[in-house]
Amino acid sequence: MISMDLTGKVAMVTGAGGGIGSALSLDLAGLGADMVLTCQSSRKKCEELAKQIEAMGRKVCVVQGDISHPEDCARMVEEGTAYHGKPIQILVNNAGFFYDVVPLIEMSDAQVSKTIDINLKGTMYMSREVCRRIVDAGLPGRVVNISSGAGHSGRVNFSNYCASKAGVLGLTRAMALELAPKHINVNSVSVGYVEVGRWEGDEGKDAVRANIIPRILLRRPGEPRDISRMVCFLVSECGDWITGSDFKIDGGESCGRVPFQD
Repeated sequence: MISMDLTGKVAMVTGAGGGIGSALSLDLAGLGADMVLTCQSSRKKCEELAKQIEAMGRKVCVVQGDISHPEDCARMVEEGTAYHGKPIQILVNNAGFFYDVVPLIEMSDAQVSKTIDINLKGTMYMSREVCRRIVDAGLPGRVVNISSGAGHSGRVNFSNYCASKAGVLGLTRAMALELAPKHINVNSVSVGYVEVGRWEGDEGKDAVRANIIPRILLRRPGEPRDISRMVCFLVSECGDWITGSDFKIDGGESCGRVPFQD
């Protein structure tokens, strides 16, 4: 019988206050995991989320910091570990940044650095701190890195974001190679068009929708739960023999070209 029970495990979700992060946190807790929720500026949202998780009978703590700063990553992991009294065994690197949309030739050094620092370096820093403790404890573990369709193909005015997410794909494969002997599975999920974060309240969303939806085979935007279901599959026993792989959750957008509609 298939089981997705995570009882007894501690899971950390970065960027837990966002739409996808909230869904991830609730679904992992729903499978029995105790939780560490990380945030940079959305502490109030995370504290509200923590109350919902506590109502499920799970232990949960909120830790705050900037994942682009290695010292913050070390502190947050240490705080989460101390709160639960045991190592974090499941890490979902969900936190990301993609607000600086501008042509490359107009892009500032700060716009390049911020996106790379959060999306790629932050994923590396958090993975290093969590996996180091898993290995020291001699336990098995799971890491899921959240990438994007933009890591597989170019996007106009998104060169910094595309580069950062393509880097996450390479990082995932390298981590899988290094950590398989330590019984840590590492995979990535490449997310398509989900209307959270930047798209919420965006005045140009209707124009974006008109452009993107016809390219999606299932003819709708993704929902946060579409992403969290795959992550839950990968971190449960269902993912025991899966590592170093990427899963595109995009409604079929990356499958191929769709004929133009009249």
